[in-house]
Amino acid sequence: MKSMWDFVEIMCPYCGEFQQTDVDISAGSQDYWQDCQVCCCPILFELTVDGEQGFRVIVKRDDD
Repeated sequence: MKSMWDFVEIMCPYCGEFQQTDVDISAGSQDYWQDCQVCCCPILFELTVDGEQGFRVIVKRDDD
């Protein structure tokens, strides 16, 4: 059984810095905000979870 927590590397859509963050796929697909660990700007995370616990994360600026 796959863990409900996973780590992803994203690039901040504001400052361009790469960073690792954890995602909780147990609640299924969802959108949520998280501040950049470097520049503190708000990043929109669009988490899509499929039926086999695979997932995809898209990050966007708040003005996208």
